[in-house]
Amino acid sequence: MVTPAPAPHRVLSPGAPLGKYEVIRQIAIGGMAELYLVRTSGIEGFEKLVCLKRIRPEHHRDPDFVAMFLQEARLAATLQHPNIAQVHDIGQEGGEYFFSMEYVHGEDLGRIIAASRESGVPISLDSALTIVTGLCAGLHYAHDKTGPDGAPLGVVHRDVSPTNVLVSYDGAIKLADFGIARAAGDPVRPGQGLAGKLAYMSPEQCRGRVALDRRSDVFAVGVILYELTTGKLPFAASSERGLIEEITQRDPAPPSKHVAGYPEGLETIVLRALARDRDRRYPSAHALQQALEDHAHEHRLRLSPLVLARFMSALFPARLEEWEHARAQGAFFVEQHVVRTLIESGKTPDGAPAVGRDGEGAQPASEPPTVATVADARPA
Repeated sequence: MVTPAPAPHRVLSPGAPLGKYEVIRQIAIGGMAELYLVRTSGIEGFEKLVCLKRIRPEHHRDPDFVAMFLQEARLAATLQHPNIAQVHDIGQEGGEYFFSMEYVHGEDLGRIIAASRESGVPISLDSALTIVTGLCAGLHYAHDKTGPDGAPLGVVHRDVSPTNVLVSYDGAIKLADFGIARAAGDPVRPGQGLAGKLAYMSPEQCRGRVALDRRSDVFAVGVILYELTTGKLPFAASSERGLIEEITQRDPAPPSKHVAGYPEGLETIVLRALARDRDRRYPSAHALQQALEDHAHEHRLRLSPLVLARFMSALFPARLEEWEHARAQGAFFVEQHVVRTLIESGKTPDGAPAVGRDGEGAQPASEPPTVATVADARPA
């Protein structure tokens, strides 16, 4: 493939065109890419708001980074599942590549966990299991994805963490950001060594010496399940080196150590998902999902988007009231609300700068706005 020579990098200000899209606002800047809220229009007043991801100027002349960016777009575009944030299309203009994705009107799971702690509104067990079973369903679909020849692609996400799990206000769960996902046989590109968020990595990913398979993502889901149901991470240390040692050499404390009356059956499920030996883990996200649904059925827990939507309305009542008021005022006010609430602050839920995969902190596009969530809102 011949890559056209890139033109000088163009700053995309509000109203600027890029392909068939019109820029509304820059959302965030990460280590590898920029993210914009854009609008596409059609006949008879058709309009659609989507997110657009564009490679950063310092990388758009680097063929390795361009190849990695296009690999992400191609892989994500093949994944069509209700629990995966959708990639709509890919485009190229002036030698610069970009792709568009759906936006999710809601919050990422990291923000939900932080808001729960700040407000004192606990994450109910049925809400936690609804989130995790939806996440498992999306992951299993990606893991089982086959190529045009019917051969398994062997996709591993490699960055399953709360900032990449989106929850809409109406209870939909979406897995996002396949920026460092890799299919079996994909070449290792520069910057794709120990990538991801360390606290959610499997022991084998921390060691970096073995080929990862779907069980690595199962471990990450186990970390999220532990955190949602106990309020604590299973592994913690004051340094990166200490955290790697915790993950690779120690078993987590049983959840019942943190929560009195923690269901015994659920504890068994969590600890199996977090087994250091991957042969002792659940063999697939589907098997973990089945175990959780069986537990929920046995204990009469409701796994439903309605349950999750009620929880979201209890946790973010002001946001939902503002949205309903804006919607009642008409499309113009709805758009202004979307613009205002979709801009990321570039901070992690605890207030620290979000770290990109190359170690850079994500930078807000401008002044910190209200919290928002879009598909892939924390760029590569």
